[in-house]
Order: sequence, then structure tokens, then C-alpha cells
Amino acid sequence: MEKTGFQNRMEIVQRRMEEAGIGCFLIGPSSTMKYLTGYSGRADERLFVLVMAAGQKPFVVANKLYELQASVIPIPAEDFLYWSDGDNGVEVLCRELQRRGVDVSSTAVDKSMPGMFLVPLLKGLHGAKLSLGNALVDDLRVYKDRAERESMATACRLASEALRETIDRGGWWIGKTETEFMGQLAFEMTRRGLKLPSGIVAVGDHAAIPHHLTGQRVIEKGKCLLVDFGGNYQNYNTDMTRTIHFGEPSEEFRRVYEIVLEANRRGREAAKAGNRLQDVDRAARSYIEAQGYGPYFTHRTGHGIGIDGHEGPSAGEGETTVIGAGMAFSVEPGIYLPGRFGVRIEDQVLITEEGTRVLHDFTRELLVVK
Repeated sequence: MEKTGFQNRMEIVQRRMEEAGIGCFLIGPSSTMKYLTGYSGRADERLFVLVMAAGQKPFVVANKLYELQASVIPIPAEDFLYWSDGDNGVEVLCRELQRRGVDVSSTAVDKSMPGMFLVPLLKGLHGAKLSLGNALVDDLRVYKDRAERESMATACRLASEALRETIDRGGWWIGKTETEFMGQLAFEMTRRGLKLPSGIVAVGDHAAIPHHLTGQRVIEKGKCLLVDFGGNYQNYNTDMTRTIHFGEPSEEFRRVYEIVLEANRRGREAAKAGNRLQDVDRAARSYIEAQGYGPYFTHRTGHGIGIDGHEGPSAGEGETTVIGAGMAFSVEPGIYLPGRFGVRIEDQVLITEEGTRVLHDFTRELLVVK
């Protein structure tokens, strides 16, 4: 995105601050900072904060270690204040707020602000009323612009390619571990340009744990393999799940797989402009319930996706947000049979002015590796 795009976003937030009577908004390295400035660095023990002040220009207080990286933030060079190791970053920030005459009586902080900074700030701001500031930004992030949409589409295409390359090793995976599979998949993602690859790889009954921690379980014939993974491209995420089977699956596994596949299809069909997000959940869940597996579908049908792999709003019961162009979210029904196996099929959908675009092209049909 051009610098002017980020500057426009910051201006919108400042107008919202003034309307809400918020004098100061403090934002550390986070998805909020990525959205507003394009800076994608990670938080650490050194205070790094973008300060948005009502009626004033934004400025940055950061450790000198990050001077080169911080230069991507689209503000004038004179609005960066760098402190050195040995200084107290919070004290530097509080002094600068006072010097600039920033009204800190009503101060908002990003929800990702670490307690190691937040607690000293409570003291340093001398009785300021603190609140979470994400209501100033989060709803803006729900509706993706053209550049955001294309970044996500690219991320999903590259993820599909990476999974296809990994699975194509076929029976070679017999005897290898969940961790080894994830390592190869991460390599394939990375070499295609996807950053921060991560995921869940679950063999057999581990697949019945929706958020299983990838471990040393060995892949073997007669077991399923659930792969839920993602990464980001130009700060925008892909999130995808496929469940495959090594060796001939049982009739019950095939039946459960077909139920989840149909629930996924119905969910994707309900993911269209004008419907409510809970309609997506109802479409998938009602089918699974009708087939007798309702108690084994234990989570919402989907979640928002963008700069964060999981962001709001979600496709779940009670979420009455109307689906509109620019929204991106997952459709991921699942059935989890404890001690036996689990099946989840997840796709990322993007709502456009022309209709619903499914961003993953990897097959949803059951893959059986002989």
C-alpha cells in the first residue's frame, strides 16, 4: 500500500478519537500497528509505541535498535523519538507526552499492550482514565480493500501449492512424525514467500482434538491426518484445513468425511452478501445435527481473517452482522470423535461485489494415500 493509504487510515482514527473524546491512543507492535502503518515488527521487552494524539500529528517512541525498521512508518522523520538501552522507555514516553501537551486524561491503549508497559503507564500518566482503543480500528479492518484482498488471495494460492507439494510425497510419510510433516510444510510455505508458517498436524485420535499441539505421533496406515495451517503474505493471512487418510479408511470415517464435506459446502453457500454470519454457522451445523453428530461439532463454523489469522467477527450463532463486500472469513465445520478420529475441512472465503470467492483451490474430496 502507498504511504497515503496508511496516512488516510490514521486520519480516520484521529477523527474517531475526537468524536469519542479520547485524547491519546497508544499502539505497540501489533496487527493494529500493521493496519495503520505497515510496520510488521514484533513486540519485545523494549517499548515501541505509536502515539496518536487528538489534534496533533502522530509520533513514535522507540528504542534506537529499531530505527531502520521503524522508518517505514509514514510520518516525518522529526516525529520519531528514539531512546537507548539504559533509558526507561515508559519514562521517555511520559515526558514526551507532557512536552507535547497531549491530553492523557482519557487514554486508549491497544489490546495487545503488554502488562510490563501498561502497569508503569498507569503510574506515569498520573490518574489517566485508560480504556481499550480497538473499537477505533477493528471495524475498519473487517472490510478489506482491493490490495488486502489480493494479498489474501495470493497467500491462499501459495498455501494450496505448499500442501499439494508436501502431500505428493505420498506413502513416503509412513513412519514420519506430525512434527516432520509440519516442518516440511513450513519449508514449502516459506520458499514460496509465505511468512510465519504455523499449524496443527494431527494423526488418528489426535485429530479429535480441535486445537491439538503438533507432536511426535507417527503417521501410519489406517490413520487419518488432519492438517490445519497458515502463514501470511504482505501481512495478510491464509487459514486452511484438510483431512486425508493413509490406507483404506473405514466406512464410518468415509461417512463422517462426507457429512463434513457437505456441511462445508452448505456453509460456503450461505456465505453470501445479505445473509448474517450466524446463517453460515446454522447452515453447516444443522446438517451435521441432522446426521446425528451435532454433539461432536464443538466450535463455531468460522472466524474473520485478515492481518490476524483469527479476527472478528465470527461465523457463529448469535453473530448477526450482515455479510458484505470486503469481508473475509473461514468456513470450517468439523466432527470430532474422542479417542478415534476427527475430520475438519476449512476454506477461506472472500465476499466481493460480484459474489463469494473461495480462495483455496485444494481439493475437498477425500484423499486416500495408499
